[in-house]
Amino acid sequence: MDNQVRSFVRYLASADVYKRKHAAWMLARLAQKGKAVYIADAGAIPALVKCLEDREMIVKYRAVWALGLLAKHGQAKFIRVPKTVSALQKMVGDTTEVEICHPHTGEMVATTLGKLAEDALKYIG
Repeated sequence: MDNQVRSFVRYLASADVYKRKHAAWMLARLAQKGKAVYIADAGAIPALVKCLEDREMIVKYRAVWALGLLAKHGQAKFIRVPKTVSALQKMVGDTTEVEICHPHTGEMVATTLGKLAEDALKYIG
């Protein structure tokens, strides 16, 4: 598990948008499955925070989603830093529509970038 998570963390800094979006997706899904501690220990949080500034919307929203799930699953203290909170607060009003995987059914559900940021901020506290 640790090697897999570390690979995803490295992919977050890749020049390849597919690798970045896939890595953020997988880290979010692993956080949903109770692997948040492994993800935080592998250094994913700073890499995901950097993805909040990504030029690709899909990478950005998946990073927001992953950070929210990490906060929800016990890693909020590592995410609760001024730069991250400020970046998320700026996204709250964003109405860009996105799809995420429902945590219980696995189905794709529609939401907005702003709603994901708002949810992340609730979990960060």
